[in-house]
Amino acid sequence: MAAHLPLVYTIVRRALAGHQGAVDDVVQESMLRALRQLPSLRDPDSLRVWLARIAVRQASTYLRRESAATRRRAPLDDLPDPGDFEDLTALRIELSGQRRQVGRAVGWLDPDERVLWSLWWLEIGEELTRAELAAALQVSVAHAGVRVQRMRNRLEQARVLVAALDARPRCPWLDTVVADWDGIPSPLWRKRIGRHTRSCVACARAAEGMVDTERLLTGFGLLPVPAVLAGVCGFGGAASSVPKTVAGGAAKAGWLSGVPVAKLAAGALVAGVAVTAVVAWPHDEQPPPPLAASPAAAPSSPAAAPPSAAPSSSLHLGPVSLELAADPGHYLGTDGQFGVLLTADSALARRRATFEAVPGLANAGCYSFRAPDGQYLRHSSWRLRLSHRESSDLFRGDATFCPTGDLLLESSNYRGYFIHREGEQLWVRQSDGTAKFRTDSTFRLRPPLS
Repeated sequence: MAAHLPLVYTIVRRALAGHQGAVDDVVQESMLRALRQLPSLRDPDSLRVWLARIAVRQASTYLRRESAATRRRAPLDDLPDPGDFEDLTALRIELSGQRRQVGRAVGWLDPDERVLWSLWWLEIGEELTRAELAAALQVSVAHAGVRVQRMRNRLEQARVLVAALDARPRCPWLDTVVADWDGIPSPLWRKRIGRHTRSCVACARAAEGMVDTERLLTGFGLLPVPAVLAGVCGFGGAASSVPKTVAGGAAKAGWLSGVPVAKLAAGALVAGVAVTAVVAWPHDEQPPPPLAASPAAAPSSPAAAPPSAAPSSSLHLGPVSLELAADPGHYLGTDGQFGVLLTADSALARRRATFEAVPGLANAGCYSFRAPDGQYLRHSSWRLRLSHRESSDLFRGDATFCPTGDLLLESSNYRGYFIHREGEQLWVRQSDGTAKFRTDSTFRLRPPLS
């Protein structure tokens, strides 16, 4: 129980954004309920998910009671930073402002969405898997994916809303819209302000340069539990030990001495200033340092590449669609953000499965894939996704792929790592040399679907 207190604390702390005074009480009640109900736990191996489920239930109950008891909220400008982002980041520069913006945007989410947000944060930090997240919500993995996507869409809309409200000078038409607003976030005002920001060029401009939410949060996992709370729960110092994730408590020797123990891996461009984000790589997969870009494609090492890998001549510049060889009728595409396999059963799907193959941004001997909206296909934290072009070597390397063998697409900056299907999702994974890996990583060139 002591070992899992940081998990419960993090879920409750994230979910109760703006209600920090209640965090300790809800955490304590969650742990007490768990101890009382411990005899009912039939499978000891499910303790982690079982505790997460209790924490979710207690946080949801508190938020619903609070919402029913009063509609009053603190003015937007007085909302505390729900995630204590600046206390967790080792690089307290421009990115901290965008993290605070995310924290304020969370205040515009509905109670159930805020609970889901706290679980999704842990999923990004590699502390929960999607299956564990679904189990905590007591829904299927597919349903959990739908709910996460809806929450993310709502959060992105809220970030635009917060950016528009913070803009100086503010859009005069927005001032007219919020003339009667009391400064309290609510579904009604979220709808009214959102309706304006979606159609206003000036408000959209205020949101330009926002870094993708997932990239802002990557590397942040469990929060260190306050010693006082650990003592109240009866665990003394055991539960307040620093968690294993880099930014959630980051290795005692490094974080507490002021030296961040992390791999500086992701570069971002915020307001024209190049900054570096701290990223904690998944615990079971430590990547080699990225290779420097070179004028010509460097050959993969025989140990890393699949057997018989050889340069492929099947790919060409111009519009292309790529069909997974192992699953005819399923094409490399995106859901609007992440890489997924699509069927050509609608005009939108065909558009999202069509790319413009251009000379590689990091290596002219390879390829980059540009979507119809101008974004590029790249990998980040091993997930294939769309991203607007950035002026960094990291982005150019992440967005460049070199075809080998029977059209396997190898990352230009992580040789031996290929675009690979996992279910319906597309990731960049290191080859294990098996026939199955090759099968799930091989594509066929097809005429553009759109």
